[in-house]
Amino acid sequence: MTAIFDRKARQKMLSTFNQKDFEYDGTPINLMSVKLINNETAREYIATFHYSKTFPDSTIFSYGGFLNGKLIGICCFGMGCGKNQYTAIIPNIENGSYLELTRLWCADSMPRNTESKLISMSLKALPPQYKLIISFADELQGHCGIIYQATNWYYLGVNGGGKMLINEKGIKKHPRLLGIYRMRHPELKEKSNDELMEMLGYKWCESGKKHRYIYLRGTKKEKKSLYIYIYKRIQPYPKVDKKIGLTENEIVGNEEKPTFTQMKLF
Repeated sequence: MTAIFDRKARQKMLSTFNQKDFEYDGTPINLMSVKLINNETAREYIATFHYSKTFPDSTIFSYGGFLNGKLIGICCFGMGCGKNQYTAIIPNIENGSYLELTRLWCADSMPRNTESKLISMSLKALPPQYKLIISFADELQGHCGIIYQATNWYYLGVNGGGKMLINEKGIKKHPRLLGIYRMRHPELKEKSNDELMEMLGYKWCESGKKHRYIYLRGTKKEKKSLYIYIYKRIQPYPKVDKKIGLTENEIVGNEEKPTFTQMKLF
């Protein structure tokens, strides 16, 4: 169903899209405002302009960045791949206190600091009960998380990669799509993964490694209580070599892990 919703949203956007709406008029980015927008609107932009062309159904909050009344960026938060990715970091994390930043998009014509400004303002706009925010930067897309580094997230290294689903258009999906499809179509619950994949037009592919970033919210005491679970795992930020692209395990300098106060947690 996600693909159907995304396709309809994309068709609607392209039928009304005007490139002039995304032209930067020179207004300082510090005048940008951020407010909650409905997921239907966010889906139209993300399904059309984000490199993934998909809008996660698990999205809970979508924040829009506005400049002179024009929507020029979107930051989405949701549950991501489930609770395990949060308890792997903080085992006793309280239910309902965590989110994943799942999608970030800004119009290409906007200044370089637009995305970092949008992330910072969106994090401040989230309801206070959300204490742990996680996000990933995909190496296969040439990303190492520069935008998270600019907004003072903690870096916990790369995961080991894994398997993804990919269709003939190059669109990738998490393997959990197969379980979700069975749940929505009980008549297909006996089909194997390979049978479902053939029916849906997907094959297996390597997902590539992803850089994991963590952001802590709350009072000084709350953030400190979470920090004790992650401080030994914090690593120096990775970087991109402009000549050869991202190199595995390449680190900015040889500096030691940042301390609690150095990371501006307070």
